[in-house]
Amino acid sequence: MPTLLLSTGLSALDELVGETDFLEFFGKWDTVNLLAHRFIVEHSGEVEVLLTQNFGAFDTYLLRRMGKNLGKRPEAEIARAFSLPSTVELLEGALSSDAPVAAVVDPYLFAPSDWRSYHLLTPITAALRHLAHTKPVVVFNRVTQFGKNVPEGGEYHLHTVPVLVEVSATPKAMLACLIKHPASPARRVWLPYPEIYGERVGRTGVQRALTEWGGAVA
Repeated sequence: MPTLLLSTGLSALDELVGETDFLEFFGKWDTVNLLAHRFIVEHSGEVEVLLTQNFGAFDTYLLRRMGKNLGKRPEAEIARAFSLPSTVELLEGALSSDAPVAAVVDPYLFAPSDWRSYHLLTPITAALRHLAHTKPVVVFNRVTQFGKNVPEGGEYHLHTVPVLVEVSATPKAMLACLIKHPASPARRVWLPYPEIYGERVGRTGVQRALTEWGGAVA
């Protein structure tokens, strides 16, 4: 079992989730993806990013800007998958990676449109479970196509991840709601955008809305 505990670098969020080595954030994709960028910068040099995608990638400008704000040089191993089978291979391959932390980004991107075919996602969830037994894993997931307030991946996935946080955007801050935790009751915290971006804002500083960063988040 992993001994290193996950940290987002955001004190209120770390206090919300407590000590854990298997954690998931889910919500509308722009908001989740922003948090994924921050996590990758926070764990520069020690994180492997397991990215399922059909086009595009991370915003390197945003990574550099966050890194500059936080005094870090963004460095990460990035491995990509482009289908359901290759996502399983991606997760299985991470077992032999030397990176001590795994950030799994959008693992259920290619979920079938018919819920009766969701058994096809079982190997992905099983591979996530296996990986989480070897190193700390944080998953960045989207909302399921079949409802609200539930992550993509089906019932098996929902019961697999021990700590689950839903994130959503408001004009001046990100809202993080604890949905599932083995020891803590449901509660929430607000995360001002300047803090997420690593900016130092004084008393007269102006908070920027997520929309002001328009094209910054893929």
